[in-house]
Amino acid sequence: MKAIYKRELRAYFKSPLGYVFLAAYFFVASATFVAINMFLTGRTSLTDFFTYVSLVFIFTIPVLTMRLFAEERKSKTDQLLLTAPVRITDVVLGKFLAASTVLLIGVAASTIYIPIMEMYGTPAVAECLIGYLGLFLMGLFFVAFGTFMSSITESPVIAAISTSVIIFFLWLLGLLGLGNIQFARVMPLGIEWLGKALDWVMDFISITNRMYDFTLGTLNLVPVFYFVSLTGLFLFLTVRVIERRRWK
Repeated sequence: MKAIYKRELRAYFKSPLGYVFLAAYFFVASATFVAINMFLTGRTSLTDFFTYVSLVFIFTIPVLTMRLFAEERKSKTDQLLLTAPVRITDVVLGKFLAASTVLLIGVAASTIYIPIMEMYGTPAVAECLIGYLGLFLMGLFFVAFGTFMSSITESPVIAAISTSVIIFFLWLLGLLGLGNIQFARVMPLGIEWLGKALDWVMDFISITNRMYDFTLGTLNLVPVFYFVSLTGLFLFLTVRVIERRRWK
C-alpha cells in the first residue's frame, strides 16, 4: 500500500491535476473569504464561508479522483495491479489516501484565514477548526465516492461528470427540503407516513444538512458518522468491484 500511495501522490504533482485542484480551491476559498468576511459581513466567523466553499469540492474533487482506476483500465495497465501479489484493499486504500492527502493539503493550508481574522477581531478558533474538520470529512466522502465511480468505468471524463452530478444532487436535497413543498404535505390521506418517511430520508442523505452543524462549529456525532460510514461504504464497494474484475 505504501508504494502505491507514494506513486499516486507523486503522479498528482507530476501532472496538472494536483495543482489544478489546489489552485481552484484556493481561488474560490480566498474570493469567498474576502467577499463574505471582509466586505459583506465583516464578522470573524467562517459559518457562511464553509457553506459556500463546500460547493467547490463538488466540481473539483471529481477531477482529483477521475483517473484513479478509469485511466489505468482504459490504458490496460490495470492488469499489472490485478495480477500483482498485493491485496486489492491495499491498492484501493493507497489510491484513496493519495487523493486524500492532496485534499488535506488544501484544507489545512486554508486555515490561514483564522490568523487573518485575528488581526481584526477575536474569532472562535475551536468553532472554526470544527468547521474545517467537517469540510475535510465531507471531502473524504467525495474522494471515496469518486474512487468508486472511477472503478466502474474506463472513461475518466465520465467518472468525473457522473461523480459531480450525483454529489450535486445530494447537496441540493437539503436546499429542496427548506422549501414549503414537502412530501408529507402533498401525500394523499392514508399514506402520510410515506411522505414523512421520504422527508426523513431526504433530510438524512442531504449533504448540506449534515454539514450544517459543522458550519456552526458544533461537533455532532450524527454527521461524523454519516461522512465516515459513507466513506467506508464506497471504499468497500470499490474493493468489491476490483476484486470481481480480478477473478473474471
